[in-house]
Amino acid sequence: MVKNLLLTSLIGLVSFSSLASETPLYTECSTCFSFEQFKNTARLKAKVDRPRDVYVMNLDKSIIEKFNVSKTITGYRILKGDNEPDGRGGHIQDVRIPIYSWTVDSYGVEQDVLNTFHNISDAKSAVVASLAGVSATIVPKKIAGSAWDLVGFGAKQYEVSSYYNEHTTLDQDISNFTIAAAKVSGVAEIEKVFMQVAFDDKSIAIYSLFGIIGDELIWDFEHGRDVDGNKVEPTLPVTSPRTYTFKKGGLSTFSNFYDAAVRSGAQFYSTSAKSPSSAGRVSCVGGKAPGSYICTYTK
Repeated sequence: MVKNLLLTSLIGLVSFSSLASETPLYTECSTCFSFEQFKNTARLKAKVDRPRDVYVMNLDKSIIEKFNVSKTITGYRILKGDNEPDGRGGHIQDVRIPIYSWTVDSYGVEQDVLNTFHNISDAKSAVVASLAGVSATIVPKKIAGSAWDLVGFGAKQYEVSSYYNEHTTLDQDISNFTIAAAKVSGVAEIEKVFMQVAFDDKSIAIYSLFGIIGDELIWDFEHGRDVDGNKVEPTLPVTSPRTYTFKKGGLSTFSNFYDAAVRSGAQFYSTSAKSPSSAGRVSCVGGKAPGSYICTYTK
């Protein structure tokens, strides 16, 4: 999943007019390696009858390509409603779907843009190095011993991210990165920064950078994984059945899950007991291996 930071709205460092058709676009594509991948990424940014320059950047590999893209409507195809009822007393109407034609021309990148791009790429490398250091550092147990400790506990989620804000160079590295990116002229779509943290019980949590308020990095807890591979989410979902198994983590991981589920409003029942079929009910049984558990949400 790719998420982008639109620097104007998130960090407030870039100024541009989204109405000017000639406004260039700088977009990061960390999965672009071949020329065709760069070209296709640029093509997807084309607007109807509004030619624009698009710079596609792989900051990790320090590669940038420039294209001029345009898109025109060459005709329409009709999606027939076939007089089917629309559920509101009428009938589904035919729909006209436009047929597009794209033009993508490649150009050399200007020297001043290259200079700015290499500054951004160097700054991104520093961020990546800082994030690698975060991944290798265990969250102090006095703050949180498991990713399950974060579930339904916004203050704990914040406390974990704040620890890394205070004990790493992430804040300065990301500040340098955003300042460098702000020096491009036009729209800058920079892929969102993700931070992985590890816990004493071998679980992990993934945070995404929401923005910078004052001098503080603001992170969102996205999700995590425990040692048994169970997905750990900000709150335990209770709208659809799902199963959690606890084998490698055993009783301690199950206990963390139990606490997280209770914080999320779930109730626990044994499979042998009669219980109402309300959302948020969790049934647990012992697994085949000693000290393992299987828990299932039921509607």
